[in-house]
Amino acid sequence: MTKPIARVLTAVLLMSLWLPAGAAAQLTKLKAAYSAESSWSLATWVAHEGGYFKKYGLDVDLVLIRSAATITSALIAGETPMIQLGGNGTIQAALQGADTVNVMTLVSIIPQSFVVTPDIKTAEDLKGKRFGVSRFGALSDLVIRRYLRKFGLDPAKDVTIVQIGGIPEQVVAMKAGAISGGAMSPPALTVAKKAGFKELADFESLNYTYPAVAIATTRTFVQRQRATALNFMRAEIEGVHAIRTRKEFAVSALRKYMRISDADILEDGYRYALKFIQPRPFPTLDEVRAVLDEFRNMPQAANAKPEQFVDLSLLQELEREKFFDKLK
Repeated sequence: MTKPIARVLTAVLLMSLWLPAGAAAQLTKLKAAYSAESSWSLATWVAHEGGYFKKYGLDVDLVLIRSAATITSALIAGETPMIQLGGNGTIQAALQGADTVNVMTLVSIIPQSFVVTPDIKTAEDLKGKRFGVSRFGALSDLVIRRYLRKFGLDPAKDVTIVQIGGIPEQVVAMKAGAISGGAMSPPALTVAKKAGFKELADFESLNYTYPAVAIATTRTFVQRQRATALNFMRAEIEGVHAIRTRKEFAVSALRKYMRISDADILEDGYRYALKFIQPRPFPTLDEVRAVLDEFRNMPQAANAKPEQFVDLSLLQELEREKFFDKLK
């Protein structure tokens, strides 16, 4: 070995001794996406802001993709191998032949209240009005139609439903008089109430089990990158735990991603997340059946089995390693 090469090797060795433990470890790069700016995304935001993804070896590029169709397409294309969205989107894609699968259900009820302008006092007042949804086919679209049917109206005939964008944009549209209401979740729900709008029906009144907020991937990704999928889920679960144990930090994440500073609105948003995000986010077959019932007009749904649309093996593996117990 020549002296110059020996000097270089010696220098590299000395530098490595001064590096912090784990600094040289390679993080697995992963692009992930979420579809809604609401409290129901808080576990994912906390996992990212709290460094939990990095704790489990992932360098996650977290992006917002509001359209259910677009975020699902990004998943299928492999652009965002792990996504958070309303679980109906990935079930619909699977019915159409995609290998999408739900691996977690963070919120198992439809977390959106029906909010309307003050002039609407009865079901009859809803007729002929315009109501906003984020996108046709999105969870807000499903919720509005379900609420309208609950009030005895035909969503296709008695009202007009228009695409507005995200939930915050619905509040803006109501203030501008462009729509008479929409389906909203906290903290936008609190913003709407403070602006003088009325919660005509709260989401618990629907009494409807549904994969409202799910973590999804593809079976191909699970087969090829199972360790990465498991680490993503470990970080999510630790994010849920942090919501319960690190309130100030969780509220700060909510403030950052929602771009809201009002303390009352943030408190409401945090309270709803604390109450409804599940610490043990196992998908259930009943919630899948609810989605299949929504798609009953699709021929593929007639003979579909709920087991086709969820993969419980990942959470079961975490349960066997007592991961949930370690967070207590």
